[in-house]
Amino acid sequence: MNENRPNMDPKAKAIAILFLLLVVGVIIGIIVSIIGLSIIENQIADRITNIVKNSKPWIAQQIQQNWNRFSEMYMIVTVIICMNLAVLFGLLYSYFKSFKQTYSTFLMGLVLFLGVLFVQSLLSLPIIQHSVGQTITDLGLFNVLPNLFETLALIILFFLSSE
Repeated sequence: MNENRPNMDPKAKAIAILFLLLVVGVIIGIIVSIIGLSIIENQIADRITNIVKNSKPWIAQQIQQNWNRFSEMYMIVTVIICMNLAVLFGLLYSYFKSFKQTYSTFLMGLVLFLGVLFVQSLLSLPIIQHSVGQTITDLGLFNVLPNLFETLALIILFFLSSE
């Protein structure tokens, strides 16, 4: 049945799948960050309104600038983590599928390792941290860099896995 369909180059197929996973991660990350920011904004809106009402105009401007910086970093962190989750999901699917065919203990170890990384990334999402009461006021460069390095490591693993 698949005889008429031309086979895709394995490297091109890996790049296409990786690109698709990253795009899905970005889309999910944007959606999750918009939802998370609206939840946070709703929770602090009354306090912000009271502060702004009873203060000088420059304080309101400073609060708005801080909120904008926080929102940008929140979105960047969330999108990067969701990209990691999407790639981890793809790797988990691939390794689990291979494990079911071979029952290799090495592949089972990789599935467990990637499962732990998946849970770690999931728990790193700012919305999850906020929902359990964790304060997420400092989303600076040093909160983004570890996730970027994880993204690079997962992309390398994905390419090594496709060979």
